[in-house]
Amino acid sequence: MCGEIYIFDQGTNVYPRFVCAKVPKRLANCSSQETARRFIYELRLQLKFYHNFFVHWPFDFREVLGVPVALFRYWGNDLGKLIKHSKVSEIEKLSIMVYACEGLKHCYRNGLVAHQDLKPSNIFLRDLTKDFIGLPSLDIYNAPLIADFGLSNASINQGIFDGERPYMAPEQWNRTVLSPSTDIFALGVILYELMTDGFHPVGIKLHDFWPQPQNGNSKKWTRGDAWRRWVDRGCIIDGSQIQVDPKLLHLVKRMVSTDPKCRPSIADVTNSLLCLMETRSKASYEQVTFLTDYFERQVSNKPLEQQWPHLFRVWNRFEEKFG
Repeated sequence: MCGEIYIFDQGTNVYPRFVCAKVPKRLANCSSQETARRFIYELRLQLKFYHNFFVHWPFDFREVLGVPVALFRYWGNDLGKLIKHSKVSEIEKLSIMVYACEGLKHCYRNGLVAHQDLKPSNIFLRDLTKDFIGLPSLDIYNAPLIADFGLSNASINQGIFDGERPYMAPEQWNRTVLSPSTDIFALGVILYELMTDGFHPVGIKLHDFWPQPQNGNSKKWTRGDAWRRWVDRGCIIDGSQIQVDPKLLHLVKRMVSTDPKCRPSIADVTNSLLCLMETRSKASYEQVTFLTDYFERQVSNKPLEQQWPHLFRVWNRFEEKFG
């Protein structure tokens, strides 16, 4: 809702080589001042989640020809690309989801009510094996970063309940109170899609139909009413084309319950994922548990002013001009 992203290649001799530049997205019937204000609101909220290893955050703010620009690291991959193109182990998939839950926990503790736009392309992936040497030979080093907070808390602050249709919870469609349980619904869809190499619980391989149908497939799933009917019929999981581990399927069913009160908490989801991992690889389970504890201890409670004084000063000037 709030921004457009451009990727810049700074050259082979520059580190980091690739940088994301995010600029305000012009909205219909919206002045340039209001467009900038919404952009600043998103960044202000995102800075509250600074600095967690599993959350994407800006490292600089600039003005270019009168336009506010936020700069982010570009990690080269996201969960959508992984689902579409990569064949990775179950352990790697489970570890990605555990880390993503850790990032969301941090955000909830710092003011996030509902992300509202969780989807695979909004979960960036950082390959830690490219940055750290001597890591144990385990499939647990693809670290997700929760990104794109343009719709976060929008139901409260702007009366906007939208999201990406395949991941929207019933309460988003019904425009009722949103909460972290709203994101649990989206995570359930993402988990199912990840573990089945692209199948949505509705029973289709999502990329073949959304956002644009491929190879002559039906346009049915480009319409909101198709997704709304699936929700209204109880979010039934169609597993006719794919075999899913019964325990995993049970977890997904709980996560995509039509009643937010019946969905597990983010902590319960994390524990369930770790239990699934432990049955598959004790070593991976122990290392993931260690890493999540380690990165949690690294999170500072200091305000941005003390933690990153230069960024704080740059942000203050930026916010004063455009906010």
